[in-house]
Amino acid sequence: MDFAIALLILAATLVVLALPLYRTRRPSAALSVSTLDNLLAQRDSIYASLRDLELDRQLGKLDEADYNARRDQYMTQAAVALRQLDAAQGQGAAAEANAALEQEIRARRKTADRKTGRAKTAAGFCRNCGKAVDAGDKFCPKCGHALQ
Repeated sequence: MDFAIALLILAATLVVLALPLYRTRRPSAALSVSTLDNLLAQRDSIYASLRDLELDRQLGKLDEADYNARRDQYMTQAAVALRQLDAAQGQGAAAEANAALEQEIRARRKTADRKTGRAKTAAGFCRNCGKAVDAGDKFCPKCGHALQ
């Protein structure tokens, strides 16, 4: 009886440990190769159309009104395709995160400048290394030379 219980516990442990290896993975949010290929092909097709349009204008096959209308149409399509491609590759989110981070840094710097009561404008240059220094600096931020 004890042997059967030990064997049952061992079997259950092995099942629990092996389950993640045999579980089917759900399709992740990652971009499939075919979707990426389709978006890249769409982008390249629009670029080719823009090149052909430019060539037709240079050869005199299109007047300016037709050229401008078609060019605007292709540029709009290209912008949409590039946005889709960026979103699919995750670059749109990264760019938005970088922009938000830069905005946060600027806001904190402005707050710090207001707290110190001085503006970050160069009041002169270090005589030792030539680095621009602020009005309230007593030492050069680059080389540490004492400022007069």
